[in-house]
Amino acid sequence: MNLHSSAKTCPRSRALLIRRVRCLGMTVQAAAQAAGISVRTAYKWLARFRKEGRSGLDDRSSRPLRAPTRTEAAV
Repeated sequence: MNLHSSAKTCPRSRALLIRRVRCLGMTVQAAAQAAGISVRTAYKWLARFRKEGRSGLDDRSSRPLRAPTRTEAAV
């Protein structure tokens, strides 16, 4: 796995966060603190898990979908 330098977690630790909240009954705040992430990020991953299932916890590309000011190919 190729994590970027400022990544706090990987898909496995995100799954652990979900398990702590859903199966072990931890609060989102406690699970976020145990993972060393913000509560906002924890809620983001919970929402992705609810919407997409396990695949929602996988890494995503940070590449923009489009680049309106991109240099033309001819240049």
